[in-house]
This record gives sequence, structure tokens and C-alpha cells, in this order.
Amino acid sequence: MMDEILDEKTYETRNVRYAGFVLRTAAFITDLLIFIMLSFGLYLAFRPAPSFYDFILLYWWKILPVVAFYFIYFDGSESNATPGKQIMNIRLLSDEKKEIDFTVSVKHFVISIVLFFGYFMLFHKERCQTLADKICNVIVVKVT
Repeated sequence: MMDEILDEKTYETRNVRYAGFVLRTAAFITDLLIFIMLSFGLYLAFRPAPSFYDFILLYWWKILPVVAFYFIYFDGSESNATPGKQIMNIRLLSDEKKEIDFTVSVKHFVISIVLFFGYFMLFHKERCQTLADKICNVIVVKVT
């Protein structure tokens, strides 16, 4: 699907496509790989547990808030995209095709976790929105 969006820096209208299941899943997996590599690096540097698996089991409660902060911060920042989304050239915007703020980012993150099964709505919706996207009035677009 294509739609028009106003580029706030050049004030020109440009076409964008909605990001579908494959792009969004690839961005999420990329973000997870970043966290796994960082966690493994911390494990190797400090060796706080006998194995990496034990490290994750022992420190999951310290890792999860960092993961939450990562997604909320980057999605609510100026880029409106986590590093994984940036690599895939996609970003979050409001339904009005404007940047979202941290309030919307927090709401989107929490609802995405609670209603994780709504992710599969990407297969059936014309604007490629998850249930959390619809509730938060956001879209994910491919930026060219």
C-alpha cells in the first residue's frame, strides 16, 4: 500500500509504503539480536554466572526494564525507530502521519506486550496495522 506523507524537513509530499509483517518481524529480530550480543558481551566481561543461559535466568529482571526502555526511548525519539527499524528503513508515525511522542511510545509498547497476539493482524489489514497500532492510532511506514 502506498500513501502520501509530508516530509517535515523539506515540506514536500512523498509516497511511503506501509511496513508489513516481514519488515516488522525482521526489525524486531534485529533488535533482539542487538540485545543478545550486548548481554553476551556483559556475560563475557564479568562472568557473573557459570553459563550465558544461567546469566539470563539470574538477571532477567534487570534485563527486561532495559529492553522496555530501549523500545520506548527509540520509538518516541526524533527518529521514531529502534535501531532494528532504522536498519529496515521503517518508522512509527501517528495516523495523521506525524511523529509520535514518548507518551504514545509507552502506550504502544505496553499494549503491544499485553495484546501480543494482535501482531498477526498484520496479515489481514489494509494499512498493515497490529491491534496495538490501531488502539494507539499509529502506523509503521517504510521510509525511502
